[in-house]
Amino acid sequence: MLKFEVGSPFPMPLDAKEGAVFSVEPYTMLLIYQFRNPTAEEIQEFKTGSYQLAVTELQSVLFILSKFGRLGWADAAYSTQLSHSSKELPELQEGNRGYSIDAFLVDCDTNIIKAHRLIRMTPEFSRKFRLLLLDDLQKEFNADQYWQAVSRVFASYATKDLVRLSLLQMKGNEPQPTE
Repeated sequence: MLKFEVGSPFPMPLDAKEGAVFSVEPYTMLLIYQFRNPTAEEIQEFKTGSYQLAVTELQSVLFILSKFGRLGWADAAYSTQLSHSSKELPELQEGNRGYSIDAFLVDCDTNIIKAHRLIRMTPEFSRKFRLLLLDDLQKEFNADQYWQAVSRVFASYATKDLVRLSLLQMKGNEPQPTE
């Protein structure tokens, strides 16, 4: 069993570089911000600032975009085909509150978790996001072509452009630190 605890090492392998990573796991979705030596202000913004989520699809690649407080937008390419675990989210039933994302801020130099926050998607955003994931799962997939497409998009579009071109967007205000 994996243990995720602020102040402890992140229990899954991560690249030792700055950026964002998104994945769908069997019981949750993970959004991992990797900062090099995050400041106290960055940690606080991540923990308690308002948040925004967006999803863009370009060149058959999904991009999960996120923003916490005054931190800049982050982008993470995602493919259901590259996931090693559960690729499908259960359908939401009437009255469900929406899917959740476990968001982590990790120091990429030390691999130490600096903050953990639970982000709740709205039911409408959750349903539409699920449909995008199911559609992605049905597409023909070639890993080399996928990574080439990711590189082309990142070379051609700034993160703010990806946000502007998004298919889905939502905002949330409630800080829900999980410490």
